[in-house]
Amino acid sequence: MRSERALPGVLGGFDLTDQTGFAGFPYELFARLRREAPVLLHPPGCTADGEDFWVLSRHEDIAAAAANPALSSETGGDRSGGGTHLDDMPFGDAAGVVLAMMDDPRHELIKRALAPAMTGTAVAELEERLRPYIEGLVDDAIGRERCDFVTDVTEKLALHSMALLLGTPERDRELLARWGRETLGMVDRRTGAVDERSWANMEALSRYCYEAVAERKGCPGFGLGDLLIGGDIPTDQGQEPLSDIERAENLTLLQITGLEQPRNIIAGGVAAFAQHPGQWQALRSDRSLLPGAVEEVLRWTPANPYNRRTATRDLELSGKLIRRGDKVTLWWASANRDEAVFDDPMRFDIQRDPNPHLSFGFGPHFCAGAEIGRMQIRLVLETLLDRVAVIRSAGPVTWGPNNKHSVLLDVPVHLLP
Repeated sequence: MRSERALPGVLGGFDLTDQTGFAGFPYELFARLRREAPVLLHPPGCTADGEDFWVLSRHEDIAAAAANPALSSETGGDRSGGGTHLDDMPFGDAAGVVLAMMDDPRHELIKRALAPAMTGTAVAELEERLRPYIEGLVDDAIGRERCDFVTDVTEKLALHSMALLLGTPERDRELLARWGRETLGMVDRRTGAVDERSWANMEALSRYCYEAVAERKGCPGFGLGDLLIGGDIPTDQGQEPLSDIERAENLTLLQITGLEQPRNIIAGGVAAFAQHPGQWQALRSDRSLLPGAVEEVLRWTPANPYNRRTATRDLELSGKLIRRGDKVTLWWASANRDEAVFDDPMRFDIQRDPNPHLSFGFGPHFCAGAEIGRMQIRLVLETLLDRVAVIRSAGPVTWGPNNKHSVLLDVPVHLLP
């Protein structure tokens, strides 16, 4: 249901709740917000629950809010729901259950329990298993007149990575891949709309994850899926053991985010190199620039344009009074182009230093999979550097209409050896 209240003039008619406006992120709009209204109260627009929400656009404000324990990822005020989307998610079903919509101390305890599968030796072992796979994908792409880097490379890499991390049986992988290709959570990937097929796919994925928990719970193992399904958190710190709902819902979340984030970030990076060929040649000439290139790819195409928090008490943000129960949205993509932090922020520059992007978030909810994400980007770039002299655009890059995820639909390129 659309609110009839007029949008603030600074938005120039752009409704941040309207998915159709997000075929690519509206960076120029957010540059104006940073200058003129860095803490903006946005009317309900197309939201289902018809509530205003605050919009933060500056790097400094967003980092401070992300680290502020008075802003909850679960809920706040007198709400029966909450979470990190504009509309409330049901509490006990999503909010307060999945890691992204959970507060400390339980959030931190679960992250610690899963960390052995997402850091250190585990990441190095995953890289060795992924390397021959990505080499094969790139070799196949080079042999084509035109390749779509999303469908031909990054989507396949992301699906294979999650299958290895979660211990997905070979017989189930194509089914999970089909669900992921068609939909993103509860919306159609290409239209951004909730429809019958997207609901059916989401319900099927959720059912699959609940069945996996029932079958594998208690089974030993050290992979991410093993630790989530069969592991637990310490019970000497006032927290209950993990419930089956938490295991299944977080497994569902991992299936979605583990596909979306590498799929879109890496494809966005390759598109940037195609559009800025001098940057690719600089990297080919000096591979010591690779760590900086990874960070610039992350800054350039953040996985999530925004996350939401909810105020648990009255507080002030940059002179604005935020009331208990108010929704506050943190626009990471805007923070990554903040002129107060980044010189010439609209330039793709692999030598950018420092590069304090917020693509992995900030504070307690800094992404638990950051080490894996950086490894995946580096591995793809290394493979391309070994094989590809020129990355050339072969058509327009197209984006899915989604304000919660950066969704790349088509990245057509020629890879020239």
